[in-house]
Amino acid sequence: MFNKTLLTVLVATAFSAQAELVEGTDMLAGKTARVIFEYHQGNKAELIAAIEAAGGEVKRQLDHDNAVAAVVNADTFKQLQAKGVMKSAEIDAVRQVIPSAVSANEFQDIAPYGLAMVQADQLNYAGGIKVCVVDTGYDLGHPDLPSTTVTGDDEGAGPWYEDGHGHGTHVAGTIAAIDGNGGVTGVLGSGMAELHIVRVFDDEGGFVYASDLAGAVADCANAGAKVVSMSLGGAFSSKVEARAFARLERAGVLAIAAAGNDGNATHSYPASYDSVVSVAAVDKDMQHAEFSQRTSQIELAAPGVDTYSTFPGGGNAWMSGTSMATPHVSGVAALVWSHFPHCNNYEIRNALSVSAKDLGDAGYDYKYGNGLVQAKAAYDHLMVNSCNGKGVK
Repeated sequence: MFNKTLLTVLVATAFSAQAELVEGTDMLAGKTARVIFEYHQGNKAELIAAIEAAGGEVKRQLDHDNAVAAVVNADTFKQLQAKGVMKSAEIDAVRQVIPSAVSANEFQDIAPYGLAMVQADQLNYAGGIKVCVVDTGYDLGHPDLPSTTVTGDDEGAGPWYEDGHGHGTHVAGTIAAIDGNGGVTGVLGSGMAELHIVRVFDDEGGFVYASDLAGAVADCANAGAKVVSMSLGGAFSSKVEARAFARLERAGVLAIAAAGNDGNATHSYPASYDSVVSVAAVDKDMQHAEFSQRTSQIELAAPGVDTYSTFPGGGNAWMSGTSMATPHVSGVAALVWSHFPHCNNYEIRNALSVSAKDLGDAGYDYKYGNGLVQAKAAYDHLMVNSCNGKGVK
């Protein structure tokens, strides 16, 4: 049951500050908000029926978490509270594409500087580690991108194999663009890269909710992905979303997300959950990017300024942001893991952290975390220390 303080927060926050962001619906009067309602075991049908009877609209069912996300107004919320059909509730936090600056869209045979910086040019991909990219989609016909080793899921934003925005295709290219065909090269580079694309954003970039992201990463796990790359985020944590990522971690998946581009010390989620690797951005001189957030959750840094990668329509583009740093780390994780498939996600994560190139002040710091991710150094660390299957966290 709720206390009055929580109800006040929900009404004041959800039905005013976030109201402009929420989808409108004819059946709801006044300001609305999207809320995640948890129910007691076995009470799902009762809660859904109560939501609909009170004029709400169920948007997503999260069976793993005994929860549903629904658009409601303040009156509907009060009715549900009075009926006692909910265990708890929280605002369904907004998640957005981490904004990126695009400086060009063209086709050139250029080796992105980031590959050498993260030592991706010193290690060949051995295959077998699928990477899931949660973003704006994927230009399946792009000549520089894999096509036969790519699968996907649509989460209501359009076909996964199309990308009218460009962000997702750029991210995917940094991970998997094919080497040796006259265009840009990705961290994995061999053409054997296995990708699973989950499209959550439309052609405008739009926004989704924490509950949508929880569903998207479940798609990744169901597709057999070992690494999940998320160049997205938003303010405010969500306990349901946090549980989804903790469950993903326990299932052996390594989740990696952008730290954010606000250039301050605020946390962005999902990057700031303990179960997720938070990635900061550096430039070609290995200096902290001024837009990159700096927090106690930053774990690794990677190239994120003027990074060159694939773009819809067969071209390539320079883009900047922690969105661009994130796929460097995701690609390196898959690259290293492909040589040590017996290692678990905790051991791969630990290897990337302890082998990172220290930047800034000596030791860990909020701008760079443990430092610049290094593929060959992580490989060497595991060659010496191996894995025992128990994991290190």
